[in-house]
Amino acid sequence: MPFRSLSLFVVLALVGCKKLFPDYKTRTAYFQNPVPAAQPDSLLTCVTYNIQLGFRAGQDPWDKTQRGGSSAHIDSLARLLSSVQPDIICLQEVPRNRSNVDTPDLLEQLAARLHMNYAFGAHGFNEPTGVKPARGEWGNAILSRFPIESIENRENEYVSVWQRRSILSAELRVGPKRVRVYSLHFQPSAPAAPNAAAYFRERAAETQLVLGDFNMRQVPELLPTDYTDVLASTNFNGGADIDRIYISTRRFHIRSVQTIPGSWRVSDHPANYCRLKWQ
Repeated sequence: MPFRSLSLFVVLALVGCKKLFPDYKTRTAYFQNPVPAAQPDSLLTCVTYNIQLGFRAGQDPWDKTQRGGSSAHIDSLARLLSSVQPDIICLQEVPRNRSNVDTPDLLEQLAARLHMNYAFGAHGFNEPTGVKPARGEWGNAILSRFPIESIENRENEYVSVWQRRSILSAELRVGPKRVRVYSLHFQPSAPAAPNAAAYFRERAAETQLVLGDFNMRQVPELLPTDYTDVLASTNFNGGADIDRIYISTRRFHIRSVQTIPGSWRVSDHPANYCRLKWQ
């Protein structure tokens, strides 16, 4: 093959690969404050919930023939979450523009039903098995009754271009106070917890709330001198305890920790929540 023809072939092949494998250096991350700032009360209610890409328990979001994220399902999520009157919600496996999810902007629609501000940070592109090119995304989200001042979406784990995870961080203004909230979903690969702990320590002076699907029941890297493991510090009996909550030590009193009834049916995870009082 002549050199010129070979060069053209290589260029076309690279273009084809680009279409098939999107650029994972570019992740969608944004926040919006569509609702006025709420006045904080004596307790802060925080929820963590893996919503399985908008699919109910027993469904398979990786099967391209199955559909999820309908308006009725978003109604179910909203009813479930609003039942505990949350101030802050951290979600994992949040879909955006995914091909087998009926509502492309699922997060926006859920936030509107809950009358909350919201932030989204993608891990990367994500589609059911066999769907190419991948145009949809998945990631973490944070919903809040309080204004979101800023966000950061930082990669925490890299196994391959199709297996990488980010942590979404948001600074919230809760009345006169500032709170740093993290929503995460570990694979977990070996560096997951050490990387995350180092990231949190960068803002150790701030009041922090760390919620997410850790896919692990203990995170020894989060030292008790710095972070209180909410589930381990109470008589929590909510079932699966990989969906965990950590708070800055000596910043809050833990008043209660529970699982929202019925959350196992709306997703394949429980929605765990706690009520905190400022110290």
